[in-house]
Amino acid sequence: MEENRRSYKQILKSTTIVGGAQAINIIIGVIRNKIVAILLGPAGVGIAGMLQTIVELVKSATGLGINFSGVKSIAEHNDNPQKVARTILILQRWEFSTGLVGTILVVCLCKFFSYYSFGNNAYTYSILLMSITLLIGAVSAGQLAVLQGLRKIKEMAKATLLGAIFGTSISIPILWWMGNKGIVPSMILTSAGSLVISWLYVKKIKIEKVKLSFRETFFGGLGMAKLGFFIVVNGFVATVSLYVVRIEIRSHLGVDYIGYFQAVWIISTMYVNVLLNSMLADYFPRLTAIKDDKEASNKLVNQQLEMTLLIGSPMLIAMIMFASIAITVLYAKSFDYAVTVLRWHLMASFFTFISYTIGVLYLSLNKGWYAIIVETVRQVTFISSVFLVWNYIGFDILGIGFLIGNLIGLVLSIYTVKNLNSFVFSSVNIKNILVLGSFVSLSLVCALYFDTYFQYVLNTIILALTCAFCFFRLNELFGIKDSLKARFGR
Repeated sequence: MEENRRSYKQILKSTTIVGGAQAINIIIGVIRNKIVAILLGPAGVGIAGMLQTIVELVKSATGLGINFSGVKSIAEHNDNPQKVARTILILQRWEFSTGLVGTILVVCLCKFFSYYSFGNNAYTYSILLMSITLLIGAVSAGQLAVLQGLRKIKEMAKATLLGAIFGTSISIPILWWMGNKGIVPSMILTSAGSLVISWLYVKKIKIEKVKLSFRETFFGGLGMAKLGFFIVVNGFVATVSLYVVRIEIRSHLGVDYIGYFQAVWIISTMYVNVLLNSMLADYFPRLTAIKDDKEASNKLVNQQLEMTLLIGSPMLIAMIMFASIAITVLYAKSFDYAVTVLRWHLMASFFTFISYTIGVLYLSLNKGWYAIIVETVRQVTFISSVFLVWNYIGFDILGIGFLIGNLIGLVLSIYTVKNLNSFVFSSVNIKNILVLGSFVSLSLVCALYFDTYFQYVLNTIILALTCAFCFFRLNELFGIKDSLKARFGR
């Protein structure tokens, strides 16, 4: 029992540290997105979103997932300083190389990307300049991977936070001064700032000096690349899906509506990723360390899933409830067109919590093909829904199709982890999924089918019940009431 409580406390501690930094990132992001929406409007937001998607597309194709697999490799050798030093050097050299390849690829294909993404060649030079962010971003990701692999969670959180602060402070003046022409310069300077800050934190860590030849570096990184290959394909499938969807939106409705979808995507992923990234920071290294013990690894997955659902479900319901206000506050009233799509995306995020948590098993066990299969099925379902049903539902299919894809992906995830690692949900998690899933679903129904005043009343009740349910379980795990009484008395 005491061992379980320590494990839950470790999960909560890492989630709190990284989550706290992520929460501040959100506040910074809220300010940045609001100002950007006012300065650039839906069209400018759409252009920035498309440019960023191009970068992500190439990064997922050329990055080899080295930063993610590097975390695993460093974590596995934490008790051997010599091996850690070798792994870090290999990781940094491979990150630089893959970033350089990505930059060269964008330079060669900038005209193609401009024409295919925007329907003309007007953005060729903008995409050409954006190519440098691939090199800068790759090196920066490698630095953060070092911090995470060494379980320097506080330092990683601080580096991420300071990077966000710097990026906002430099990008807003540029966008105010240059308008849409400032999108690319602001992105380049933001990525450069993040690189400098992450480098400063890694520089403070004492790492043994090692020398590696080109041959040793190349073959030493092949293991990372092998695991990273699965992450690359996985990320590439998701990025291609978003790229295709954005082009479909432009062909039907224009660039403004890409901006609406971009707002939905940023809001839904930004807030959900606070929890998922906080979880992953410590969860993945811990799971990797016990990957050969099925019982222990499955137990940790269930513990992590329970914490994710208990913390994340109230957040989803609140966001569904206040989606219209969030869109207006975070962007502008003109983005209100995307509210319904945002609510469907938030419902889908409940299934993402589950599939993401159990899916980390694939990578800890070096079974990345499972992740690729699940992600491909999920994205193919999403894209197929958009193409087949757009003429009947229109813009809202971007939310409904996303939900259907996530639900099917979850079913496939459950089936594969059961066969791969004999994983089954604990009885507590079965109850959590049924109860909390019902609450989130009811919240969506109320938001979609009742008028504004009535949906607020009903969703307030649902949110209160959800918070009570989650608090009761968290109190069982951590003795919250006893801690409060001990600190503040009666």
